[in-house]
Amino acid sequence: MPRIPLISPESDLSPVQRRVVDGILGKRGGRIPGPYRFGLHCPEMTEVWHPLGEMLRLKSNFSPRLSEFAIVITARAWDCGYVFNAHADAAVKGGIAQSVIDAMVKGERPALTQDDEKAMYDYCTELFEHHAVSDQSHARARELFGIPGVVELTALIGYYSMVAMTILAHEMPLQEGARPLLPKRP
Repeated sequence: MPRIPLISPESDLSPVQRRVVDGILGKRGGRIPGPYRFGLHCPEMTEVWHPLGEMLRLKSNFSPRLSEFAIVITARAWDCGYVFNAHADAAVKGGIAQSVIDAMVKGERPALTQDDEKAMYDYCTELFEHHAVSDQSHARARELFGIPGVVELTALIGYYSMVAMTILAHEMPLQEGARPLLPKRP
């Protein structure tokens, strides 16, 4: 049970909430994703939050394989099953191996075979675990993704950290049929 009410399009909305909801519904095929249902308690914030997420996820310079992989890495770093489950299938559809997702669910480091996936995983996990990125990992990511790419990658995982924190703080229930994340293994 969430700690605060989930706002839906059918809720009794203020004029500002209605404007924001209508804007999201127009871009999201008639649905409001989970974190925005909490964010709508602060509609002006959500009005800015939503376009940033759209740009980072849907207009990314990264392929869907890599952008969705960055999102599931972030979700796993935060142990946020809701976000992980919301993006794991898209990562697989984009080209991430199912075995990678399965290992991450188990809290294990996945066996990665592609250089860009290894670079992204190391860059992101180092930043989450050590609050820094090693010179080696930063240089490898910069070589593969360019300077704009590492800036965008950092913004993408920062954005999805905000999403994960929103979901976790307000206790969004897992989607029906979703797999819970297992504890991480050392």
